[in-house]
Amino acid sequence: MTDNLQGAAATRQAIISTALRLFAEFGYNAVSTRKIAERSGANIGSIAYHFGGKPGLLIACAHYVIEAISERLGSDVLQPVPDEVAPEAAREELLEIALRMVTPIKGRSDADAISAFMMRFITQRSEAFDLLYAQVTEPLHTHIAQLLGRASGRDPDAEETRVLSFAIMGQSMYFRICPDAVKNAMGWNGLGGGECAKVGTALSLSINGLIDAYSAAGSA
Repeated sequence: MTDNLQGAAATRQAIISTALRLFAEFGYNAVSTRKIAERSGANIGSIAYHFGGKPGLLIACAHYVIEAISERLGSDVLQPVPDEVAPEAAREELLEIALRMVTPIKGRSDADAISAFMMRFITQRSEAFDLLYAQVTEPLHTHIAQLLGRASGRDPDAEETRVLSFAIMGQSMYFRICPDAVKNAMGWNGLGGGECAKVGTALSLSINGLIDAYSAAGSA
């Protein structure tokens, strides 16, 4: 991640990359600034210089993760659904988002750390939680609820629609939260293209069935 950076910028990125991995693996309270400095090859004073201390470094890691997830999912997924999106297009986008949430981030050496950081800190109240929720979870949930409402002909702001939207998100996120459990249960060596295609087929069956049932319940 620091190949094209030099000087202070390279030091800053090395600290973020190291802290990202350590915070994700051990949690915020269990990681000292001294350990981060040692692992990153930086002077411990660099953490205070670049981030103002450990709390500022956590926030920098959260922003780094938000940027990476936005790039992976697409910034449009974190925006309101356009009015002109038709029901069938909304259904297709729901399935596409679900698969994107399952598919590993490629081309990044810190992909696993990004996922692990997100999963750890979105479950723990902190300033990092507030940022991740406000800039990823809440807008993504709203976008999915709007797509579900459009696809099923139901009110996207209704409580039931919003709960079902979390159900859709949860199905996909399980494969990112518990990849080892999935691999053990399925006898898979990894979650590559072939495995993700099989997961995508299962998600399609589940999400299409949910949309159809919710649509039928609204017209009954």
